[in-house]
Amino acid sequence: MLTMALSPLLSCFLLWSLVSTATAFDITKILNQYTDYTIFNEELSRTGVAEEINMRTSVTVLVISNGAMSAVTSQKEGSIADIMRIHVVLDYYDSAKIKTLKNETTLTTLYQTTGSADKEQGFITVNKENNEIKLGSAVSGSQMSARVNKVVTSVPYDVSVIEISSPIIPNGIDASDPPSQLSSPSPSPDQSYSTPLPPPSSSPSDSPADSSSDHSSSANTTAPAFAPSNERKQKPIYGQAPAVPSTFDAEDDSDDDDDADAPSDKASSSSRKAIVSGIIMLLASFVASL
Repeated sequence: MLTMALSPLLSCFLLWSLVSTATAFDITKILNQYTDYTIFNEELSRTGVAEEINMRTSVTVLVISNGAMSAVTSQKEGSIADIMRIHVVLDYYDSAKIKTLKNETTLTTLYQTTGSADKEQGFITVNKENNEIKLGSAVSGSQMSARVNKVVTSVPYDVSVIEISSPIIPNGIDASDPPSQLSSPSPSPDQSYSTPLPPPSSSPSDSPADSSSDHSSSANTTAPAFAPSNERKQKPIYGQAPAVPSTFDAEDDSDDDDDADAPSDKASSSSRKAIVSGIIMLLASFVASL
């Protein structure tokens, strides 16, 4: 009976312990006490990173003063939340523990848990130089530009707040738009190079009617240097100047037929004249003999 009576009480105690552990701190309320970090605190709440911090235990928040936050707020909207996550170390470091860090120590940040970090973007590196602790991105080629100024406050083993001199922004975290490769545009079909066509050769374009009126003036005219290869030269008619070539094949054929008949008519006329002359000579000889 006693065991059954204690069971509900034990269950309630365990539940209260889990809830109290899960909500051991509220980073927003902690930072509200410090006016130097109002912009940093606002960005944590606006991006939802504050809720992610409150769900964890043993974290260190690297806060940035209002004067240095312009380097964060000027970034692309999609990159600001990831930059804020980089300033949350997944371990507890107070004033005593941070001094025990060795040179070139690598720390894991909240950004690494998102799965969006490229290569070493989700890690930061710690260096000690001249009694100063410097922080920088673990990405190759990054500078150790942030310096630890002071430990602001801490809730032992749950959360620690440390002020650094400048934000840690890994190379390439804002490269959502990769630089386009410049290339010369391909020439359009209208701009493609081609062998220029020779200028059109000058050739007579007179109509047959006009050429007939210009026969006398064109008798001493030199024929054009270039003429179409498919044109046939007309045969000259006796007693006339050579005719101007025509561009129509049908007219060429008719002219050729007329030219072919012209010599035959001339020959038949000459033979008739020779016969008549012979008859006249015979008659004259016959009359003279009487």
